[in-house]
Amino acid sequence: MSKTIPQKTVSLRVLHTSDWHLGKRLYHQNRYDEFHAFLVWLLESISQHHIDVLIVAGDIFDTMTPSHQAQALYYKFLGGIAKTCCQHVVIVAGNHDSPSFLDAPKAILHTLNIHVIGTASPNIHDELLVLRNLDNQPMAIVLAVPYLRDKDIRTGNYNDTISDKEQQTKTGIANHYHQLTILAKNTQKQLQCDHQKSIPMIATGHLFVTGASISSKDDGMRELYLGTLGQISADIFDDCIDYVALGHIHAPQMVGKQPWIRYSGSPLALGFGEAHKQKQVHVIDFSDTPTIFSLPVPTFQKMLRIEGDWHTISQALNTLITNKQSVWTEIIYTGDSLEPNLVAKIHKLLDNTQVQALNIQNKTLHQKSLHQGQSSETLNSLSPTEVFERLLQYHQIDTQESYTLQDAYQVALNELHETDTHF
Repeated sequence: MSKTIPQKTVSLRVLHTSDWHLGKRLYHQNRYDEFHAFLVWLLESISQHHIDVLIVAGDIFDTMTPSHQAQALYYKFLGGIAKTCCQHVVIVAGNHDSPSFLDAPKAILHTLNIHVIGTASPNIHDELLVLRNLDNQPMAIVLAVPYLRDKDIRTGNYNDTISDKEQQTKTGIANHYHQLTILAKNTQKQLQCDHQKSIPMIATGHLFVTGASISSKDDGMRELYLGTLGQISADIFDDCIDYVALGHIHAPQMVGKQPWIRYSGSPLALGFGEAHKQKQVHVIDFSDTPTIFSLPVPTFQKMLRIEGDWHTISQALNTLITNKQSVWTEIIYTGDSLEPNLVAKIHKLLDNTQVQALNIQNKTLHQKSLHQGQSSETLNSLSPTEVFERLLQYHQIDTQESYTLQDAYQVALNELHETDTHF
């Protein structure tokens, strides 16, 4: 929904966001100014729209070892939000986050009503939050579930097949939500008996729910839990839950045509493939039924992908230069002529302008090189999955076996990312 957010008339208004990826670079270009601008805008929006509860559904940082600048942005934001009207903040870890890093200051942050759940606890009660207002009256029940790693929810051994591991993971995640939902229902029943009012139930999740769509390969996501791996049925979310705040997928969307199950998406375009898409956060008003609003996030740095022959590219760049626009560009040359000096020509054209070419691809020259048995690709220009696909092509692996090997490779990548060591 894109309706204008009205003046607040309800007792509970929640803002749902996720996938900040603080510290992420774009082709080696740091983006701290953008992250800072977003967090300032978010604080202003929280005050403007009288938000009671902020939920951040994972991937606060881009790596498990965030830079000092990324940490400074995070803690400055948390210090700022403590001075707003927001009464509670709920932060759960994503697959990019270090659970131990997020959890380290949780006791101190809890005194500011900032609730951090970095990892699944052996005591599932730790993931059930009862948020109370300034009069100590219950506002909401939150099933604060972080990204669930295999070690948290899957039983088995190293002899298990890929299919066995996948099914155990799905079953483990479903059981985790089921147990927590039973606990939440009992808590809700008791609270409503004591206070004679309906208390909303909200769940978080950082996972890939079946029915969600990834509309672009270039959305900044790692090749983790994509394809058939890790897709979890929306059925794990009980009908008693009023709203599910999801993270992991970078495109904002509802899941399976169920408006109460939502991805907020990333607030910044994390790749040129999504630079033209409107980013947003969700604002939810809770009364008898939740009313969901989309709050557009401003564009803090213009990004543009330019594709075509030299005439098309040079014309587009000259227009940007003439208009004195500060733009980051990705340039993809697809003309008929080879243009071996393309990079030098572009840099000369952009010298002393506000237009930056962060990535230049000469697909015509590349295709010619491939035809001649050579490759101009570098490891820096390829993702780990693309490198693996090149190896399969080089060894002429047949299609069916290739699919099997790619699935196995995704499992291996997943298990590597599930350690607390960034690589």
